[in-house]
Amino acid sequence: GVESHLWPSLFEHKFLPYALLAFAGIMYIPALGWEFLASTRLTSELNFLLQEIDNCYHRAAEGRAPKIEKQIQSKGPGITERERREIIENAEKEKSPEQNLFEKYLERRGQSNFLAKLYLARHLAIICLSSIPITYLSAYYARQRQNEFTCALGEPPDISSYAELKIRVNCKLPAVQLQRIMAAVDIALLCTMNLIILVNLLHLFVVRKSNFVFDKLHKVGIKTRRRWQKSQFCDINI
Repeated sequence: GVESHLWPSLFEHKFLPYALLAFAGIMYIPALGWEFLASTRLTSELNFLLQEIDNCYHRAAEGRAPKIEKQIQSKGPGITERERREIIENAEKEKSPEQNLFEKYLERRGQSNFLAKLYLARHLAIICLSSIPITYLSAYYARQRQNEFTCALGEPPDISSYAELKIRVNCKLPAVQLQRIMAAVDIALLCTMNLIILVNLLHLFVVRKSNFVFDKLHKVGIKTRRRWQKSQFCDINI
């Protein structure tokens, strides 16, 4: 049999695949919560947002542009640049009922941060939960340094003889080194994932100085309050 002081190492060696399976289930909890609490809502609102942006482009091209061109032509060839600019600015100020509703929707989403909180909580939960497998795998990697141990084969000729008369041979588990490599790779992947998450959160909520969604909408004639344009921690940004 195997020497008794080596039993814990052999147990960890056999238990590692089950531990990795348990860690996979634990790491899936934040994604599962996001799927139930936010994914459907986010998809529906994103589809609505893209559809309304497309409608804004069409309204600008089909309604505003011909009207501006008609007013410019009515002024005749002697129209000045200032008059041309005034016609364009006045046309841009005119809003359809649909555009007014869309702007109210954007301001409401700009004030809400429910999805932003869920998004932040999801990624922070991933970082916190990943510390469990990182700690376990680091301890496993540090303890499982030796893949050789001594086995005692059979019994001595006389069972009353000393235990030292047992035949002892060196045994080896090549899979231990393979699992150490797997543990090191998993640790590296988890640490890299956490680094990417932190960089993404910092860029989304700290580094960015303006809301890029509102910046783009402003170019197609969608006006929003300036205080919402500067907010990073809002649902519309997510």
